[in-house]
Amino acid sequence: MLASILQDLLSIVSPVIVPLLLTLLAVVVGLRLVNLVARQLELRIRTVYAKEADRGARLMTLLQTGATSARAIIIVIAALTAMATVGIDIGPVLAAAGVVGIAISLGAQTLIKDFLGGLIVLLEDQYRVGDVITVGNVSGTVEKITLRRTNIRDVEGRLHVVSNGDVRTVSNNTRDWSRALIEINLAFDTDVERAVAVLNEAMARAAADPEIARDLLEQPEIFGWNLFSEWAVTVRLWAKVQPGEQWKVARVLRRYALQALRDAGIQIASRAQPNPGVENEA
Repeated sequence: MLASILQDLLSIVSPVIVPLLLTLLAVVVGLRLVNLVARQLELRIRTVYAKEADRGARLMTLLQTGATSARAIIIVIAALTAMATVGIDIGPVLAAAGVVGIAISLGAQTLIKDFLGGLIVLLEDQYRVGDVITVGNVSGTVEKITLRRTNIRDVEGRLHVVSNGDVRTVSNNTRDWSRALIEINLAFDTDVERAVAVLNEAMARAAADPEIARDLLEQPEIFGWNLFSEWAVTVRLWAKVQPGEQWKVARVLRRYALQALRDAGIQIASRAQPNPGVENEA
């Protein structure tokens, strides 16, 4: 009698219990597989990009996001399968989830936009941690990048938090190579050809300076008068340099240029000086 009852009970329960156990087993195996793959990829990223911390951090962000999404998908599918197994109609559940999803998406469009923008920034490698960039009216050094935001520290120490969805045009000042640029204003009565010759000699000495020699990708170039205003003639000097070194190189080039001009007796123009090319009106 007891055996018959147990057999009847087992015949009723087994169509539910066995599929649930198999579903649970599949969830455990799937999650462990995701964790195993994530750990292997993390180890490879840390090994391959040991000397490129910023690129490694981006790949780690993508890896963590992908692993979290995979776990969520596995759990959701398992939950729906379990509900169908115990006889719950998942049609209304899916419909309700769709309605809730629409409501959430309407209320969180900005958040979704930020996450998509973050993915694009990471996948396209538009900028990295440590790069000096300009986004809109914000300029500074990138301190942190997440899927939702980019933290930028400006020269005054202020931290700007920029939503990735608002990143439309980015100016990267430290990607691949940079350019050190300085402009020197000379008085109108200056012999520009002589001034350029003096500056050429100064730039040759500057290029040999150990402080910047390794930062230069090309020798500094000097133009004659580049433009002129009502109070000065402007001579432009520039040099192609290692990324992020343009400010240091510009300081050194400016020091050499100004010293050479002073030694040659060539006057640097300033707005306070009268313009010798213009006669005072009576």
